[in-house]
Amino acid sequence: MEYFGGSPTKYQVPSTKYQAIVIKIVSFQLSVASGPRFDTTVTSPTFIAPYTYNQNSTGWFLTEDLELFVGTNLELSAGSLTRPAIVKLMLQRDSSQNVVGVEAQLTTKSDNDNVLTAAGGPPTPQFVGDPISYNGRVYFFFREIAAEFISESLVYSRVAVVCQNDTGGQASTQLSVRNIVTFVKARLTCSIDGAIPYHYNEIQDIYQSTDDVNVVFAIFATRAPVVASSAVCAYRLDEIEALFLNTENKFTFQENNGEIWKDVATDPITPRLVTCQNTDSFSSATVLNILRQGQIMSVSAENKLHYETAGGAQSNPLLVIDGERFSQIVVDENVVNSIDVMFIGTENGAVLKAYLNANRSEAKVVEEISLDTDGRKTPVLTMLLSDSDQAVFVGTDIGVYKVPFQHCQDFASRVACLVIEDPYCRWNGTSCVNSDEGEQDLETGADNTEPPSITIHLGPNSQTRYLNVKNQPINLYLFAEAPTGENLRVVNDEVQCTPCASLPYTEHRASSSGKEFLSLLINGSNSAETTNCSCTVVLAIDGGPNSSVNFDLTVDNSAAVSANDAEISQLENFDNEIRRYKRTLQDWQTQVGESCGLTDVQLCQAGQP
Repeated sequence: MEYFGGSPTKYQVPSTKYQAIVIKIVSFQLSVASGPRFDTTVTSPTFIAPYTYNQNSTGWFLTEDLELFVGTNLELSAGSLTRPAIVKLMLQRDSSQNVVGVEAQLTTKSDNDNVLTAAGGPPTPQFVGDPISYNGRVYFFFREIAAEFISESLVYSRVAVVCQNDTGGQASTQLSVRNIVTFVKARLTCSIDGAIPYHYNEIQDIYQSTDDVNVVFAIFATRAPVVASSAVCAYRLDEIEALFLNTENKFTFQENNGEIWKDVATDPITPRLVTCQNTDSFSSATVLNILRQGQIMSVSAENKLHYETAGGAQSNPLLVIDGERFSQIVVDENVVNSIDVMFIGTENGAVLKAYLNANRSEAKVVEEISLDTDGRKTPVLTMLLSDSDQAVFVGTDIGVYKVPFQHCQDFASRVACLVIEDPYCRWNGTSCVNSDEGEQDLETGADNTEPPSITIHLGPNSQTRYLNVKNQPINLYLFAEAPTGENLRVVNDEVQCTPCASLPYTEHRASSSGKEFLSLLINGSNSAETTNCSCTVVLAIDGGPNSSVNFDLTVDNSAAVSANDAEISQLENFDNEIRRYKRTLQDWQTQVGESCGLTDVQLCQAGQP
């Protein structure tokens, strides 16, 4: 997988999984917290949901007038032919204002050149996301085979609008089916600029901003077997609305089957129907003319990088990733400094966490969060953002998962906290926390931060191994420190000696005042070695460079010094006392040197402490 803006941190979502229950709906019950009762069971969900589970249907929108707008594939009975449609339905009430049924009032037209079907072809629209209610209109997002192409099949992403007050024309119309007449659709583009722009044609999901109802985020992905690639684009509903209302933007239509589509010179009716005028008085002839020449725009709704404000030219996507196909998106907005964090589900059962940097020059993928999908790569099918839980609930065929917005506490050091560049995380001086206060650098991460390092306070000195001295003790000491949380350690748990065997050692650890300490006692007393050895201890930390300490063990084969056990013990004690003295002297020199701002006490000038 190729990430534009750097590789993310891998993160395994905690094992807690909310197991989903798979059911087949044969009836359903609607309920609301207040208002009229919805104590009813509708045994035939015709016009509301398809019979087959794998057909994409957009979630319905319930208005205050108990009207539902549904984008789905219609079939009158199980196994019958389907056709795609946007449907306006009315909930039926009894004298006690209880809902007792559902009545289909209007649908989009159903002939061979249906605005939701390629001419003469199969039903193709795949609705995504939920319908959006905006300024008295309902907006639908979907992908379909574009009817405008007569020589090949090409998929377009679309945005369509329907007026909530659409009545379909005169009640006495001669049309056999009452049609939605305010329906208009336009192409929705998500493209990378260039001499020949690259278009992501297949929309997968949308998310409407909760901070600014004008903003809609959308994800797009290529279709197999084409190389996997995905993009995130953003749009503004006020600009899409203006596109439909602007009379300079022409409708397009096809005079006869097989002919090239052309612009409509004069609008079939003025003002345009997206103004949501009353359609009760429209005659059958007027409705037919609208359905024929007034339902497809010749211009496109274009993606925006700077989606916070209206205006500006078309721009590149917010995020592009090769090697992955996106399936779902939710957005946690204004996390810090107006930065929006996107949680993106993929077809491989992962969730990406990403955001745009301050100047919007690149998108940063912070983490790739793997779901515990029992070893299978199963697509993310649904995502729900919960502010109260500070988490995203992710649904797959296997189960439902709770993915927290952040896990800052897992970054133990300052550098680890900053380098992740997670908008949720800050360093408060002692730990990485989710807070509005503390140190954070989303622009450069740890680039302007001094990297952690290993300080060697005491290293082993080269020593001589006397072959003719029985039980000669050779003890070597190493004392080092690093910032807390950097996992100071010996690489490969080994003190290497060439060409000799590795030396055994024991270690002791301690931590204090934001630092961790490592002390090694290395045993060089190997009587079996008869050659000179060059030894190395390599220390490592998580967030910085390694540090190496080298020393030699030289072999001396001269005659042994005649000494009894008591004398040898006395010499050993003397050696140990000398080592302790040297350590104390070195510590004193360091303290005195620091007091005058020098690293070497020998350089302190007269009169300085």
